[in-house]
Amino acid sequence: MVSPLDKFNNHVIGSKSVLYDYIPVVSSSGDFSSISGIQTVINSWNNILLTPTRTYVENPEYGSDLYKYIFEPADETTIEGIKSEIQYRLMLYDNRALLTNINISFMNDRHGFVVDLDLEYQGDKKTLTVVIQQQNLFKLEN
Repeated sequence: MVSPLDKFNNHVIGSKSVLYDYIPVVSSSGDFSSISGIQTVINSWNNILLTPTRTYVENPEYGSDLYKYIFEPADETTIEGIKSEIQYRLMLYDNRALLTNINISFMNDRHGFVVDLDLEYQGDKKTLTVVIQQQNLFKLEN
């Protein structure tokens, strides 16, 4: 007979070989959807990179400082800073997948940039696109 703890570990949060997580969605079947495998890592990485540091009371260091690069010049120094920030934060908070490539492109019409991350997890390869822009992070009053 399977204990409740084993059932929880294997079917709710995953096992050592299979990752599971839940994400909020708007659907007729409910408010949450189950994801597994590489999608779990993508969701985690997206949360890390889009969460500004010092926004979680219980863990103020969680997240990234990518928002600090929004108003920086679109040059090689900024690109290297962004890459370093991404690599540092992902290795610190979620190193379950291999980051194989980082591509950064700056937006022409508004302050911000787009980061494409190529990752590999247990033979699966995906690309995560993260948009960091002024209007998403700073609420400007008129």
